[in-house]
Amino acid sequence: MKKIFEKTLHFSAVAIFSLFAFSCATKPPVEIAKEFPIAIVSVSSNTTVPWYEENTNSSEEDDINEDGLINSMLNKSINAKNPEISSNKDRINYAEEKLISILQTKGGFELLDKDSVLNSKIYKGISGNILDFMSSSCIPAGYKKLSPDSRKIARMIMDNLGAKSLLYITFQFEKEKSHSKVYARTTLGVRLLNDKGKLVIRKDYVGLSQNGAQMYGNSYDKQSLVDLFPESIEAAINKFLFSLSLDGTKPIDPETAESTPIKLVRPATAQEETEVAESESEVEQSAESAETVAMAKRMLARGMSAEEVAEITELPLERVKQLAEETE
Repeated sequence: MKKIFEKTLHFSAVAIFSLFAFSCATKPPVEIAKEFPIAIVSVSSNTTVPWYEENTNSSEEDDINEDGLINSMLNKSINAKNPEISSNKDRINYAEEKLISILQTKGGFELLDKDSVLNSKIYKGISGNILDFMSSSCIPAGYKKLSPDSRKIARMIMDNLGAKSLLYITFQFEKEKSHSKVYARTTLGVRLLNDKGKLVIRKDYVGLSQNGAQMYGNSYDKQSLVDLFPESIEAAINKFLFSLSLDGTKPIDPETAESTPIKLVRPATAQEETEVAESESEVEQSAESAETVAMAKRMLARGMSAEEVAEITELPLERVKQLAEETE
């Protein structure tokens, strides 16, 4: 199963990689750089690939009831031939390795050496929670499932390892149905606790595969779905980096930008319809936000192509080309 996650990935979000790679030195956002060096102390994921259901939140108790230690042992032989379950170790190992790689090479993160953290006396001496033992979370070798809620343990780790902040990571792997296809969905949970006991980052980032496994009735090729998870994993990690932005600020999502509706009190004439269309275009352009435009200009100034900038910022290509002329 491991070879599944060693395939070369091709997906449209590759342009986002350029956002952090083109300056060679991969300078991180100023705000996050204040928290360096960072030690990754917890990485875990779910063991199965459940269906994604909007507006539902699974708790630790749900995980124990559904995927508890006893059920896991009873179902182990039954699920051995289900690639969604048999590949869970490879999936979390790939996710953990890709996370470290992208944070360092594309995001410019200063991370403490993984082996130094996991093999340290302080880390090895930490006892896991009994609830974590009973749950069937998938955890990469050497890691423990820790929570940033335990400030005392966090302080001990930082003091002993010389870390300025600790990173707690969770991956939730799910499948999502849309238009007779099943897509791989990865939710990356990021919790960054600094040496002042403050959660600097507490947010989830969702990545969906560009392609989906075709459904035939209620059936689909599970192996085909499993092969799509590396794509959704990288998409989620890139969303995390992109949310930090180039200067530590968060860009506005064009999909949530509000526009002002144009109301007519009588049937519109052909001329008025033209004027409305032009006004809507102006409203759409104003919804870009000065922040998004400024970010696009910085990307162009750093050598990114208009096509790459348009894909990342979701600004119209012609608008980006116009900005390129202004920055020359």
